[in-house]
Amino acid sequence: MAKLSFYRWLPHLIVPALVLLVGAVATLLTAIQLRDANHARDASRLRLEANQAVAALEERLGGHTALLRGAAGLFAASDDVTATEFSAYVERLGLDTRYPGVLGIGYSAWLPDAAARDALVADMRRAGRPDFRVWPAGDRAAYTSILYLTPEPRNAPAIGYDMYSEPTRREAMQRAAATGDLAMSGPVTLVQEPGRNRQPGVLMFLPVTRSDARGPRLRGFVYSPLRSGDLLRTVFPVRPDRLVDVAVYDGPARPENLLFETAEPAARPQVLRAVPVAGRTWTLAIRTRPAFDAGSNGSLVYWTAGLGAAITLALTFAVLMQARAALLAERARVELREVNAGLEDRVARRTGELANAVAELRDEMARREAAEGQVRQMQKMEAIGQLTGGIAHDFNNMLAIVIGSLDMARRRLTGSEDPRVARYLDNAAEGASRAATLTGRLLAFARRQRLNPEPLDVNDLVGGMTELLRRSLGERVEIETTLSDDLWPVRADAAELENALLNLAVNARDAMPDGGRLTVSTANVHDPVADDPAAPLPGEFVAIRIADTGAGMAPEVIERAFEPFFTTKEVGKGSGLGLSQVYGFVNQSGGAVTIHSAEGAGATVTIYLPRWAGELAPKAAAPADSPLPRARRGEAVLVVEDEPEVRRLSVESLRDLGYDVTEASDADQALQRLAEAPAADLLFTDIVMPGMNGVQLAERARAAKPALKVLYTTGYARDVSGADAVQTALLPKPFTIAQLAHRVRQALDEGRAA
Repeated sequence: MAKLSFYRWLPHLIVPALVLLVGAVATLLTAIQLRDANHARDASRLRLEANQAVAALEERLGGHTALLRGAAGLFAASDDVTATEFSAYVERLGLDTRYPGVLGIGYSAWLPDAAARDALVADMRRAGRPDFRVWPAGDRAAYTSILYLTPEPRNAPAIGYDMYSEPTRREAMQRAAATGDLAMSGPVTLVQEPGRNRQPGVLMFLPVTRSDARGPRLRGFVYSPLRSGDLLRTVFPVRPDRLVDVAVYDGPARPENLLFETAEPAARPQVLRAVPVAGRTWTLAIRTRPAFDAGSNGSLVYWTAGLGAAITLALTFAVLMQARAALLAERARVELREVNAGLEDRVARRTGELANAVAELRDEMARREAAEGQVRQMQKMEAIGQLTGGIAHDFNNMLAIVIGSLDMARRRLTGSEDPRVARYLDNAAEGASRAATLTGRLLAFARRQRLNPEPLDVNDLVGGMTELLRRSLGERVEIETTLSDDLWPVRADAAELENALLNLAVNARDAMPDGGRLTVSTANVHDPVADDPAAPLPGEFVAIRIADTGAGMAPEVIERAFEPFFTTKEVGKGSGLGLSQVYGFVNQSGGAVTIHSAEGAGATVTIYLPRWAGELAPKAAAPADSPLPRARRGEAVLVVEDEPEVRRLSVESLRDLGYDVTEASDADQALQRLAEAPAADLLFTDIVMPGMNGVQLAERARAAKPALKVLYTTGYARDVSGADAVQTALLPKPFTIAQLAHRVRQALDEGRAA
């Protein structure tokens, strides 16, 4: 009976055990979630405190920067600022009351040699300062001398001091002179620092220049000595109720770099922030204080755990008592019911598991089919790209002959010929130029054209194209732009991106013959795959969407849309290269392009370009047109080209420009020519040749003649991929005589400058 009683009890113990287990797990998970949420909240609070500390420091230093720039403006406005004028200006700033920690604002003259030093001493003594001297004494390559430093009484010991004689100050002054902007020194002991309560000091320098016939010349430095403790105590006041302590370091957070701290370091959570300060990096270490912990909800975790444990035990006891009562009341019937209930529960659970497994298998098969389709499409596009790239390469060599010959013929016209001859040559040149544009589109699809990537603001680029799009699309198409705020920059070829957007806009216009609306929008995308399942790239991207309200595209058309020469337009109304050029450019730029459409519902093309982590750079002004450069006396060029007609045209063009030209059909012959005629100044070589290629030839030739300059040429941009030296000295085929003349002259002149 004892064994029977045990087995009768056993099924009834399952439910209490499950209640105990589930309650314990639920209590544990809830406590963990509360703990993690509290940690996240505390981390967010600490980050907020860190952000506020950084902002306070930047605001304080920004105000001091404005003081120095104002003082520099005083010197820029007058060639002769007297001590009285300078003192009056600085005293009006109210440094003692408004800018604690700033010992003063001064001016130090730049003395390039000993003669300038002696002249300054003589001038100052004649001006009524008989004790003036430049100190410390000694002979140095250059000198500086503090002339003015206001307020004067406490800064009088620093007058005449040569800050350039001390390495830390000298480094900051050299950096300021080189950059033309503010420069902060490392920690120093200030000359006017009292003997007691010494603090680390730093100095900020701003160069003052004077322009004459030889250009801007260094005149001196406006500077300010700062006591780091007094300065930073105004930024981070030591209040009893403060939530965090702050320590400021010049450079990495190491004890020897400490400038200021509100309290001794303690083993508490902290966050480090690097702040650029006038060419140096200060590190802020922000540590929590007990007042910060008082605002945390850490005790809630323990209360939750205790309450959950009590509820779990109470429920377990109640279920256990209920099971005991049921066993005593109807032992046999309860046993049978529990067995049946257990069987039904297991069957239901297994059925659910099987259904979930079938659903997961179905989803996995769908994902694999989609991935295989993407791989097949990518392989297909790559194969077509290789074919079109090879065709464009050969066609570029032929175009080099055609364009060069036409250019030579036009340059040899005397003006007495039939005017139709010049017109025929111009028509032929225009046709060759259009053919070169066509090969450029083929190379764009093949991802082999030479790009000039630069950091771009896509919003600015789209905004600048709006008027062009309106003129291109006509009045029947309404253009709407939706540009995201705080859009990330990208790094891409601006001209190619504009061309891609214009191609997409023109395609959208052709899909709306009766008019419609074209929408251009931009957005930051943290995960393109989540944003667009058709995008194969993870990471952070900028999305550019071009949506129209046209006729839309069928699935079979979308599948072939990026193939070169594929078009649904009538004969003569499209080359079929627009979308293929977009595809090639975007992929070469490290991005992706997708199409979403349905017949009758318009189409949306999305370009994904990788986020650029750097900063936008200002655009350089376009260079002015220059006359066709010619050879200087005695300059010689060795031309190496395996295509006879291209070689002949290059040789004739260079000779017309006045160069002494030697030609070779391959690398071995070129090395022989160099040995026979070592006077060559420039090697102009094709990259792709039988046997030794152009890059290998240049290495061999420079080993024999280190002063030899090199200029490469090719009709195939992939020939130079990964070669930085080739990228910077390259003339792509086809080229005109003017392009050849400018590139050869540039290669020779750059060599001389180096």
